[in-house]
Amino acid sequence: MKKITVGMMMLIAVLGACKKDKTDPENAAGGNATVTASNYGFDNGSSGKFSSTTAGIVQTNLPSVAGIDPSTFSITAIKDGTKESLNVIVFKKVTATGVIKFGAKLSGNGGATLTKDYTKPTDKEINYSTDNATGGGELNITKIDGKNVEGTFYFVAFNGTGKQAFVEQGTFKGVIN
Repeated sequence: MKKITVGMMMLIAVLGACKKDKTDPENAAGGNATVTASNYGFDNGSSGKFSSTTAGIVQTNLPSVAGIDPSTFSITAIKDGTKESLNVIVFKKVTATGVIKFGAKLSGNGGATLTKDYTKPTDKEINYSTDNATGGGELNITKIDGKNVEGTFYFVAFNGTGKQAFVEQGTFKGVIN
């Protein structure tokens, strides 16, 4: 859990510190993607639709160390007009279409988080993760063409007190930074 949580906090910090370059949209950090979910919710309730028009998709391309590829692929989105956010991270370079499953017994694949307030990453009551005993989901890369990528996702996550959050029928589309 610490591995995913630390990774998500670093990703939020990086994307939050970036400014969009209005003079060169191709080189803008973050904001080159849209993320939606038909339904999401916290604590066994439904919050309706999740929509982020300034999401970021980032792929790190790091050299292998001792046969281990430290590259990551991540999607970070803050719901428009709120502090709610979701993050999906895959612990490998994504180069082709396909399904990547994640959960407690698959934490080596990556994971997902959903939070009520991205400015409070250490609050165990408002941050939910698939890295707990019963959380899980999947990311489906349906199209990847150079730097453009799109797909679907869903996940169920739990907070530090055992309460559940979920994201259903999630979609993403954008430019990989």
